Amino acid sequence: MMEIRAGLYWEHLGVAGALAVSVFVLLGLMLRLRDTSPPRMHIWAMIAFFTVNISDGLNSFAYSDTFNGPPALYRWNDVIIPGFMVALYFYVRALTSAAPKLVRADLVHLVPFLTGLLCLAPALILPGEVRLGLAPDDITDGHQTLIDTGETAFWILWVIILIVYGAICIRRLILHKRNIRDVFSDLEGKTLRWLDGLVATILIIALIVIADEIGQLLGQRPIRDGIWSLFFDVVMPVSFGIFALRANPPLPEWTEAVLEDALVPNEPTQQGKPYSRYARSGLTEADMNRYAARLEKRMADGQLWRDHGLNLRGLAAEIAIPPIHLSEVLNTKIGMSFYDYVNQCRIRDACNLLINSNDTIIEISEAVGFNAKSTFNTSFKKVTDQTPSQWRTTHKP
Repeated sequence: MMEIRAGLYWEHLGVAGALAVSVFVLLGLMLRLRDTSPPRMHIWAMIAFFTVNISDGLNSFAYSDTFNGPPALYRWNDVIIPGFMVALYFYVRALTSAAPKLVRADLVHLVPFLTGLLCLAPALILPGEVRLGLAPDDITDGHQTLIDTGETAFWILWVIILIVYGAICIRRLILHKRNIRDVFSDLEGKTLRWLDGLVATILIIALIVIADEIGQLLGQRPIRDGIWSLFFDVVMPVSFGIFALRANPPLPEWTEAVLEDALVPNEPTQQGKPYSRYARSGLTEADMNRYAARLEKRMADGQLWRDHGLNLRGLAAEIAIPPIHLSEVLNTKIGMSFYDYVNQCRIRDACNLLINSNDTIIEISEAVGFNAKSTFNTSFKKVTDQTPSQWRTTHKP
């Protein structure tokens, strides 16, 4: 009996902690919504996420051994459980898009909710007292079979939702890391590595919860028991809350015309060639040769790579061409991303300074445009196969 009471204590404490954190974060998000200019999809997505989490916590309290919630609402909260992954998807999409907005095709994200409702319908149509076991039931064998089948189908649906939405989120994050190299020369704070960890956290927790529920149905001891119940209930809202209140989309709106979207179809164009973001640019080979020569001359004359905040739009303005054309020249003619091209120029400049000056390595890294010594060392070794110190020792007279 004492063990059961201790387990309930930790379980209730965990739910209460998760509710407190979620309410605090939700209020903070509401304030951010007021103070942030559009687009604000990332804030709305987290509002939806924490609303679902609060609803789930209140549901756990209302129908626990301690409290008696309204019988009519019992089990209806399960219908919105897919909202965790749907909200996470829109959050990732907002942070990896230049101008995130809802489109008609987004109605497809209602399918998980409607399918879940369909799975649970045989149970939900029963009176609340019957679902709670507070009143005698006269359920037929056929109806009971439908209820059991629906319950099984609902858990299968939840696993499918985890896999599908998790894969889409991971795909967008991978593409984002490639996209930012096409528009920025400094990736600090733009890689969204923290979001990688959050996506992995929620997927792992969700899979553990599902495995625990299935294990309990099979008569096994619950994983989320005692203090572990507190951990699983609190870790998700705390980890998400920390970043949800601070995160801002790293991509400015001007990158929308340049970057590839994660949902671009992999279908061939009318000419039979694979899809390309430059399919409509109209640049000829002669145009690209001329722009490439202009780029090399302007970079060399002005040492533009020494600008710490240099981005694709700034460099395109320097050589008087649209950013999308500069992106095409870099990726198809020169064969490098914007990030790699600028940093190669910086490394060449650094090599010269290491030989012909007595400046420290930190001074040289800052002079040529790097914002962090670690980034400079990594880029230098990638290009030269040597560290800056080794290069100076080897080549300096």
